[in-house]
Amino acid sequence: MEEGNPLPESDKEDSGKMALKILVIDDHPLILEGVAAALEGLGHGVRIVAARTAEKGLAAAAVNPDLDLVLLDVALPGVSGFALINRLRERFPMLPIVVLSAMDDAASVSRAMNAGAMGFVPKSSATRVLINVIKSVMEGNATPATLSATKPASAAMAASGVKESQVSLLTLRQIEVLSRVCQGKANKQIATELGLSEKTVKAHVTAIFKVLGVANRTQAALAARSVGVVFAS
Repeated sequence: MEEGNPLPESDKEDSGKMALKILVIDDHPLILEGVAAALEGLGHGVRIVAARTAEKGLAAAAVNPDLDLVLLDVALPGVSGFALINRLRERFPMLPIVVLSAMDDAASVSRAMNAGAMGFVPKSSATRVLINVIKSVMEGNATPATLSATKPASAAMAASGVKESQVSLLTLRQIEVLSRVCQGKANKQIATELGLSEKTVKAHVTAIFKVLGVANRTQAALAARSVGVVFAS
């Protein structure tokens, strides 16, 4: 595997679609290869550029101006992944960054998000979790709601009775609505922010209640916070 150059595409491009180009920065070759295979789930051609250190990752980003996203570990040799996020944000402010790491404690998640990451996925997560987070970031749905999934969140899900399978049924638009419900915003305000009709927002809220198995907005907000999938800024 040659660093800094695209790996073979994980899938053929769908007709009429441009392939995504993703820089994966991780010092474990098996992780690099596994991610390339996992990203087939994005549904169209994906070109992977691999780098095993922060410095090589920065160099790869510099020579690949057409990158769509960076997926990195925060436990890297030499310069830490947290510092790398800051450096990437300074040099490539428009390039989305998602963290894929075994360090999934709350402090690490918060540190990565504060540094500028738009998503955080533990390496213990199912492939679909990674795919959902990347899709959300690529579609611009990570601001102001930034997606993450952590082990503590999974434990909270079990305790609250909300299952991961339930949350995965929510659409990206429903997650956007749910994040604002967590902020205590009314349907009219949510409609204005998202450019939707109040009737459409009400329909989304009703659907969210059904998926999460809750009866009101308070229960939905508590369920979302316990799950930890939606982080509202």
